[in-house]
Amino acid sequence: MRIILNEPKGENYKELIQLAFDKCDIFLFIKHSQLTYYQSFDTLLGELKDDFICNKEQSEWPGTLSVPTATVYYFRTSEKSREIIKNITDSLFNWQAPYLPDDLCFLRNNKEWLVTTAHAQYCHILTENQFEVEQLQKINRLIERID
Repeated sequence: MRIILNEPKGENYKELIQLAFDKCDIFLFIKHSQLTYYQSFDTLLGELKDDFICNKEQSEWPGTLSVPTATVYYFRTSEKSREIIKNITDSLFNWQAPYLPDDLCFLRNNKEWLVTTAHAQYCHILTENQFEVEQLQKINRLIERID
């Protein structure tokens, strides 16, 4: 099922990121070639280097089909990266240029779990696990609707 979320911000953002790291084994974000990013982008890459898997030039990533391509950065989830991602901002929709990479997403077993399109202020979770749905329902006003 697809669970459409309201903007995860403040404490809701932290709780959602905590849950995403508990449920998923990979997270990713992107860098658009046509956008300018501040030094904070490179700083973040340096902080996450221990969990870096690879980066690929792609025209498609969770929730997006794009021309031109973008660089998609893949990372393993870990306690260290969880704390970095939880504390670098207070909203999932802040994951966009110029301060942060774009479209923070999470994968479980190479399948989409949390999909974000930050510039469109859109995110959803894909799950068939009723316990996960209940966990999400406990986060105050996070769920907009369940499809």
